[in-house]
Amino acid sequence: MLNFIIIVSLLLITLFLGLPVAFSLGVTATILIFAFDLPVNIIGQTIYSSLDSFVLLSIPLFVMMSQILLVGKVGDDLFNVMNTWVRHLPGGLAIATILSCAFFAAITGSSAATAATIGMVAIPALIERGYERRFTLGLLAAGGTLGILIPPSIPMILYGAITEESVGKLFIAGIIPGIILTLIFITYAVYKSTKGGAYCAVEAASWKERWEITSKNMWGIALPFIIIGGIYTGIFTPTEAAGVGLGYSLFICLFIYKTLKLKDFKKIFLKSVETSCMIALIIAGAILFGQVMTYLEIPQVLTNIVIEKHFSPLMFIVAMNILMLFLGCILETVSIILLTMPLVIPILHLLHIDPIWYAVIVVINMEMALITPPVGINLYVINGIDSDSNMADIIKGVWPFMLLMVFMLILIIAFPPLSTWLPSVMK
Repeated sequence: MLNFIIIVSLLLITLFLGLPVAFSLGVTATILIFAFDLPVNIIGQTIYSSLDSFVLLSIPLFVMMSQILLVGKVGDDLFNVMNTWVRHLPGGLAIATILSCAFFAAITGSSAATAATIGMVAIPALIERGYERRFTLGLLAAGGTLGILIPPSIPMILYGAITEESVGKLFIAGIIPGIILTLIFITYAVYKSTKGGAYCAVEAASWKERWEITSKNMWGIALPFIIIGGIYTGIFTPTEAAGVGLGYSLFICLFIYKTLKLKDFKKIFLKSVETSCMIALIIAGAILFGQVMTYLEIPQVLTNIVIEKHFSPLMFIVAMNILMLFLGCILETVSIILLTMPLVIPILHLLHIDPIWYAVIVVINMEMALITPPVGINLYVINGIDSDSNMADIIKGVWPFMLLMVFMLILIIAFPPLSTWLPSVMK
């Protein structure tokens, strides 16, 4: 236990010194290797093997697909599509915002891209219609988090790579919780809109108008159904799905919408490489750190503590939720998953906890981390696209959505089939 305290203290020191997370993990692991006289050759071997994975190949493909769709402005008209269908409902504009976030999340799998793309269109429209600014900013920041729960999801890919669970089943496990969380957000948005006086009756769009704008954007709307449908039916693996999605995105942006120019590819490639390399460095650093902890028998120590203290599955889940809430304040999602899972896997097996069910619990916690100060990425994304906002307003705006996510966690914990039924009937 003393070794575990030393390791955690050393990691926290490197983090608070301002080192990037990937280097904090790598430096801490290297110091521990020399301090405990571990084999030095595990550094090179672990870094190489950590990235030598067919499953992880899907990450740069999904990242590039997201950039192509972002630069190709596929999401620009999505808000108008949703608004056309629901604008006559109470809080229709807020509903359209959440639906747009959910659908764009299913297209790109990126929370930051979802918040940025939909936010640039929705924030001015919501403010102009009289919606409270704090509510509007919180709505967009929280709505953007749906990007990592509704597949495709990079956190799910990382979880699958570490636990060796089927990434396809993990993707499918997020669908029902993603839909439920979207409906919870919509319910709150309607309540807040009507209570706050932001709702005023708007004439419903004609069926002709709805069909015209929907058919115009049908190519983009079809993308998530192709990816998820292909994975669910077993036509292709998640990595192959990433390749199919990338090719399809290129095709519609170049030849259907014609919104992508040759000059745009430099920006797409640079941003894709930057994001993919950042994730790769964190993966390498975290897995090296995890390997060192395995050499020092930290997982066994934690497992013995669970046995000695007679932890029940529920007690363990509650404890991990509290830990992940704390970690969400100081680390980003990729680091949290890669840091905790090597320690948690033996305990999941010991307590007979379904790893797919636990994956959904982890990802909902990661959604909360995206809007938890001071590190929450979506807070900074919204702050960056709205020049009239300040961080205090955004943080105050997201608190109700944090509570809704806690409610969603309780639902998933109380009713595991919400996340396990669909993967169980998957081909």
